[in-house]
Amino acid sequence: MDDNFRQSAVLFGSDRSLVGIVTEPLCEKPAGVACLLLNMGAHHRVGPHRVNVKLAHHLASLGIGSLRFDLAGLGDSKAATGAEHFAAQAVRDLQAAMDLLEQTLGIRQFLVVGLCSGATNALAAAVADARVVGITLFDGYSFPGRRSRWERQLQRALAASSNPAILGKTLRWLKRGGKALDTRDKAAGIFDEVQSPEVVAGLFCRSMEQVVERGVAVYLLYSGTLHVRDRNRDQLGPFRNEPFAKHIHYEFMADIDHTLTTMASQQRFLKSVSDWALDVVTARLAPPAIDPVAPTSAVATNTATAASGVAATATTSRCERASSPAALAH
Repeated sequence: MDDNFRQSAVLFGSDRSLVGIVTEPLCEKPAGVACLLLNMGAHHRVGPHRVNVKLAHHLASLGIGSLRFDLAGLGDSKAATGAEHFAAQAVRDLQAAMDLLEQTLGIRQFLVVGLCSGATNALAAAVADARVVGITLFDGYSFPGRRSRWERQLQRALAASSNPAILGKTLRWLKRGGKALDTRDKAAGIFDEVQSPEVVAGLFCRSMEQVVERGVAVYLLYSGTLHVRDRNRDQLGPFRNEPFAKHIHYEFMADIDHTLTTMASQQRFLKSVSDWALDVVTARLAPPAIDPVAPTSAVATNTATAASGVAATATTSRCERASSPAALAH
């Protein structure tokens, strides 16, 4: 056991089929906010190069507890017995993780750190559950425009002859006789749902509007892996000027890669995410500058309801325009 924290393995969920590790900071006043760390794609809960383990320990040194766990059907967790799709089940699993820490540690506010496909689950959980007060989405949703896509393809083509990953993929493709790799049976029900770019973009926009309006802290972090470049929030594409974009923390790190291969990449990632988490926790503890005044009359209530309806309609219209094929292709 480290002097700064203690760890314990847990089984939780409705049928105790989810497996995780709780990391509790050993300090006088631990934060009243905990962090949930989940799978990156089909990776085990430890994350690529054990980054989730390292992040849990780092957060504990700052007084922030965490639970890293495997979603149903991944890692050590058993497959779900219900008929829900993986995406919906992932939200249920995250809510079960929150229930566990609320029951055992009394924590009612949570941060969720999602890497790659985990970013989708983190955002969905924030939409579904008000206990989520902050989310980090690392290399998750990305909507680069035409210029960014062309530039990336050109850079990759120029580097192809010296890139061992590309060479390896080409050799495996040739061995398969030029056929695409079929992974449907290996991850049935998990990564087999394909949505159109317009559907994904529209869902992202509406979800971001909802969580930002609720005051959820959002940290969009992107790596420069595989020659990705960024000049003006390029990864947001048509959404860079949306109202929600003014209220998020956006950062592009050209010198780190998608799986945080080098120690330098890991250290930079750990510091950035930990600093963000500490800022969110500190802000949650600070008193509001102005106390919100709730409507006290039926007229005021009806006016607020009508206004929210108009706002929701406007949000939907903006999201539909920004996620149209023309906007995404620009």
